Amino acid sequence: MRLGILKIRMANREDYDRLISLSQEEGWNYELKDFLIMERSGCSKTLVAEREGIIGMITLFDYGEIGWISNLLVEKRWRKIGVGRSLLMEGIRMLGRKKTIALFSTQESLPFYLKNGFAKDRDLYFVKFLGGLEGSVKKGGWSESIERMDRLCFGYRRGPLLRLLAESGSVVYPKEGEGFAIIRPGTMESSVGPVICDDSGFLYSAMSLLGVGSTAVTPYPDPRFAEIIFKATLMYLGDRPRIDYSKVQAFAGLEYG
Repeated sequence: MRLGILKIRMANREDYDRLISLSQEEGWNYELKDFLIMERSGCSKTLVAEREGIIGMITLFDYGEIGWISNLLVEKRWRKIGVGRSLLMEGIRMLGRKKTIALFSTQESLPFYLKNGFAKDRDLYFVKFLGGLEGSVKKGGWSESIERMDRLCFGYRRGPLLRLLAESGSVVYPKEGEGFAIIRPGTMESSVGPVICDDSGFLYSAMSLLGVGSTAVTPYPDPRFAEIIFKATLMYLGDRPRIDYSKVQAFAGLEYG
């Protein structure tokens, strides 16, 4: 199949049904509320590729000095002819002069990103909660400390996005010490993240509140409580991400893909 003329443009609300369908075909389980959160955050843009209708998408997050790329997806019959690379290059161009641009890659996509200049940082794991643990957490509302801890541990500036994620679910805190977890119930998939705490068990206590099948992306899979669904690799352009893995227990639920 030849690509022909490809148009890349900003997504609008009329596109969301098609983007949800594309993501669900890939098993990502995005819902309308996820696209609305990204739209309202002020730090996210979704681009679409058009050729006889929408055939691909990519989401960009602007976290200050750090850019994040997510949801790079091309319809199966249009793959391997340059659509993905066109979306990736346009995303990098639109993020501009960032200190770091990062993303998660599946193992199948590693050669693609390596070929396009990205380097490997470390492996993480998409996990599903198995049960066998009752949550030992404190429920609470929004706190300014959430944004502060997130910036210290990730290096991101994304306060409005964190607030929207918290509003779409709830925030829990460890009973002792400092930290937080944002938990988000969903009709397709419930997710936990970001999670910051120096106690690795806090992640699974937070997941237990959403029940069996809830998901997270974590550096620390625990086979007692969670099943590894697939391995993801954190990759980057520019400076290596400076993430405090002594406290980061899970990444945010909109950074997949």
